[in-house]
Amino acid sequence: MFKDLRARLQLDRPLAYALMTRVWQAVSGPITILLLIRSLDLSEQGVYYGIVGIVGIQAYFELGLLNVLVSQSGHETAAMNKVAVSSDDQVLRESDPEWIASAARMRDLIRDSFRWFSGASLFYVVSAWLFGWYSLAESDVAWRGPLLALVPIAAVSVCLSPGLSILEGAGFRDVIFRFRFLQMTIGSIVMWVSLECGLKLWALVLTSAVQALMFMYITFVGQADFFRKFRHIKVQKSSFDWVHQVLPVQWRVALIGASFHFATQFLTVIILMFHGDVDAAPLGMTLSVTTAIQMLALAWVQTQYPIVSMHHGSGEREKAGTIWRRTAILSTLLLVASFVVLTTAVATLPLLGKNIEDRFIEPWQVAVLGFGCLASHIATVQGYYVLSRRANPLLLASLIGSLATAAAVWLGGYFYSTNGVVIGYALAMCLVLAPVHSLAYARYRRQSDT
Repeated sequence: MFKDLRARLQLDRPLAYALMTRVWQAVSGPITILLLIRSLDLSEQGVYYGIVGIVGIQAYFELGLLNVLVSQSGHETAAMNKVAVSSDDQVLRESDPEWIASAARMRDLIRDSFRWFSGASLFYVVSAWLFGWYSLAESDVAWRGPLLALVPIAAVSVCLSPGLSILEGAGFRDVIFRFRFLQMTIGSIVMWVSLECGLKLWALVLTSAVQALMFMYITFVGQADFFRKFRHIKVQKSSFDWVHQVLPVQWRVALIGASFHFATQFLTVIILMFHGDVDAAPLGMTLSVTTAIQMLALAWVQTQYPIVSMHHGSGEREKAGTIWRRTAILSTLLLVASFVVLTTAVATLPLLGKNIEDRFIEPWQVAVLGFGCLASHIATVQGYYVLSRRANPLLLASLIGSLATAAAVWLGGYFYSTNGVVIGYALAMCLVLAPVHSLAYARYRRQSDT
C-alpha cells in the first residue's frame, strides 16, 4: 500500500513541477508586461517581440527532432527495463546481453543527436543574423548590438537541447521539469532586474545567457553520470541506425514543425515588416500571453507524453490510451477557461486608464485568436499521441492545415495588418487544420487499433 502511494507521489512530482512552471509564468507574466510597458516605448516594444520571433527560428534547425528523441529514448529505456534478471542487483542486470544491446542503441542515439544539433546550431547563427538584419532594417531602434549578441547565446541552448529530451524519455521527468521550473523562475528574475536597470533590449541577452548556463550545468554537471554511463558501453556496433529508425519519422516531423512555425510564429514579424514596429507592439505583447496559455495547457500533455511512450513501448496500449484521453480533456478545458479570462481582462483594461489598452489588441481580436489556438491545440494533442506510438506523424493533414494558415496570416497581415493576421489565423485553423487533422487521426486510430 505504502509502496503504491510513494509511486503515485513520485509520478505526480513532474506534473507538479510543470504546473508550478505554468503558475509562475501566469504570475510573473503580468509583472514582466508591466515592466516592459514602463521600460519600453511602443517602437521598442515592437522590436523586442520582433527579436523574440527572429530568435525563435531555431525551430527550423531543431526540425522537430526533440519530440522524436523523447519517444526514441522512451522506447530504448523500456527495452532496458524489460530485461528479466533473477536478482535486483544492478551489476547483474547491466551485464545481461540484452541490456547491453539496448544500452548500445541508447549510446548511439545520444552521440548522433548531439552531432546533429551541434551542426544545426552553427547554421542557426548565420540564418538568424541574416533574417534579423532584413526584418529590422527599417527600424530606428538600437537593435543591432542585442541581436548580434543574443543569437550565438541562443545557439548554445540549441546545441545542448537534445540532452534534455533524451533524459526526459529515459525517465528523468522529475529532474527535467524541475530544471524547467528553475530556468523559468531565474529567467524572469533576471529579466526584471535588467529592465529595472534600464538595459531595454539587452535584457533579452542577459536572460538568454543565464538560461544557456543552466543548460550547460545540467548537461555537463548535473546529469553527466547518465551520459557517461552510455559512453562507456564497449559494444562497437549496435542495431541503432539513424537513417532507418529516426530519419523516417524526423523528416515528417521536420516538415510539420517548419510549416507550422512559418504559419504561427511570425505573426509579430509580419506586422513589423509590413506595417512598422508601433503596429507590431500590441500584437506581440498579446501573443506573449496567449503563448503562455497554450504552454500551460500543453503542460498536461508534455508531462504525460514520456509515460505514454513508455507504456506503448511495453505493449500496454490500453493503459496508454486511458491516460491520454484524460490528459487531452483536462488540457483542452484549461485552454478554453484561460482564454475566457484573458478576453475579459483585456476588455476591462480601459477602466485602468494610463492608455494600457494601447499595448494589447482589441478584446474581440483576442477572442477570435482563442478559437484559432483551440483548433491548434486539438491537432497538437493528436500529433503527440501518434508520435508516442513511434508511428509516422500525420504529415499530409498537418501540411495542408499549416500551408493554409501560412497563406491566410501572411496575406491577411500584408493587406489588413493585425485584423488580417488574427482573422486569417482563426479561420484557417478552425476550417482547415483541425477538421483535416482530426479526420486523419481518426483514420490512424481505426487502422492501428484493429
